[in-house]
Amino acid sequence: MMSFGQSISKELLIDAPVSKVWAALTVPGQMKQWMAETEIEIISDWKTGEPFIIKGPWYKTGFENKGTLLAFEPQHIFSYSHLSSLSRLQDIPENYTVLEFRLTGKDDQTRLRLDISNFPTEAIYRHFAFYWNVALEQLRKFVVSIEE
Repeated sequence: MMSFGQSISKELLIDAPVSKVWAALTVPGQMKQWMAETEIEIISDWKTGEPFIIKGPWYKTGFENKGTLLAFEPQHIFSYSHLSSLSRLQDIPENYTVLEFRLTGKDDQTRLRLDISNFPTEAIYRHFAFYWNVALEQLRKFVVSIEE
């Protein structure tokens, strides 16, 4: 299967220091508060090359997004591969989408750049484009609401 040849790049300026944005992206208890409206479980030992899994309820069956942690440089880069059980795609490398978050800070602001690539289908591309438009705004709202 050939991958859908587009990628998604988004940038967001958040009025919070890098440390707060990084925690929201990588601390499971915080991730759960902005990533989904339902209870999710994040499973990772936060080591490059190791599994990265997000799972939770989805109608009667549930879902499991599995992948590998590709990069983890605290307060700078967080990247992982992603294959959702909901896609029903074969578990082969070319069916994994790659997400990369890059953080740069200046004063008490953080620039977050998200690059998403390798979409196995157009439907998956459209899902990611929609989901991350909403999720990044949820992330921003969550981070600025956290008290010091």
